[in-house]
Amino acid sequence: MRRIRVAFATLLLAFALVMGGLSMPVASADFDVYTTPGEHSFNGRKWRTWCEPYSQTVRCRTEIWATTVTVSGGRYVSQNWWTFNNLTYVRSPESMWKGNPLATPGEYTISGRKWKTECKTPVTGNGCRSYVQADVVAATKTSSGWRYSVQRKLVFNNIVQYGPLRTDLASLITWRPPKDTPPPPPPTQQPPPPANYSINKGPNSTNRVTLTFDDCPKSLSAFKTTVLAAKEAGIALALLPTGDCISAGKFDASYARAHGHYVFNHSVTHAQLTNLSYAGVVKELGAPGVVTTYGRPPYGAWNASVKKAYDAVGMKIWIWNVDTNDWKGKSQQSVVDYVVSNTKAGNSVLMHMQWNGFNGTALKAMKSGLSNRGISVCQNRGATTPVKPAAMDC
Repeated sequence: MRRIRVAFATLLLAFALVMGGLSMPVASADFDVYTTPGEHSFNGRKWRTWCEPYSQTVRCRTEIWATTVTVSGGRYVSQNWWTFNNLTYVRSPESMWKGNPLATPGEYTISGRKWKTECKTPVTGNGCRSYVQADVVAATKTSSGWRYSVQRKLVFNNIVQYGPLRTDLASLITWRPPKDTPPPPPPTQQPPPPANYSINKGPNSTNRVTLTFDDCPKSLSAFKTTVLAAKEAGIALALLPTGDCISAGKFDASYARAHGHYVFNHSVTHAQLTNLSYAGVVKELGAPGVVTTYGRPPYGAWNASVKKAYDAVGMKIWIWNVDTNDWKGKSQQSVVDYVVSNTKAGNSVLMHMQWNGFNGTALKAMKSGLSNRGISVCQNRGATTPVKPAAMDC
């Protein structure tokens, strides 16, 4: 059964809707929907199962017709479609599974993901069930509609059945689902470009404050720690790294976007763009810098030639309203106090990732202090943000 170990380590359950906090349904044992090929109506739901040879037995895949949620343009989009429910390894002798995590009770970390297996319990019967840690979308009904959030939890993934090998294995591998037309792509729902674009407010047209950070964090570890802390605090940051920072491995744009933050351009080498030729500016706005929809010229320096270059690459210039001057070595408390005292609703606040405002403690203090003044910060919605957003969904 060694080949089963590979499937165990690589299978991923992505975003599945969790209505009211309840996970995807588990079928009743009265009818084994998990090993009966075909489409079925069972327990009020639509199921389909098909099987394939696997080692000395058969492995069956079961899908359920369910509401699934994807992220489009920084927002949650739901649609009904066939969704993975679980894998079932059809009945085989327990001795064949010795040493396999799928049939060994306990908790495991494989390829960086947590798994849990339980065997011979009232839930599993004569066999085992495994659960894998995955990000799932939870939906909570509110007075204004559904509220979505991403939660990390253990979800049902597969079954191992113990017993003598079935003699009808060949009959299980004859049915295949019809070639379905792929579901329609989710509609693009990212916010439209600001109607009255302001070079100081940039992509945020709301009255929420945008906390922006330029340049480069001290390390990739420090970057990830702060990104996660900001998400936990409900804050969506605007991060503007240089291309040199990305090349040095201190910044991961995909990681930031996956945790609800926005990533914009800040040139490749942090050159003063007004000192460069038009062609030189265009080069500074390309890879390995962030190729996107908004960019901040280093030092806030721009002129007609620089703007022409931004226009040519499809970016709008975004400066700031409040400059903390954190680069002068201000203490964390000094930076926080300045932000709280000087920021107005809708402002863009300039800070830098290598200085003392870029950490979870400082961010939470800024949010709290502004809140005491009746001012909110850009809200982290828990969804992956676009690479090229038309605007920030604050």
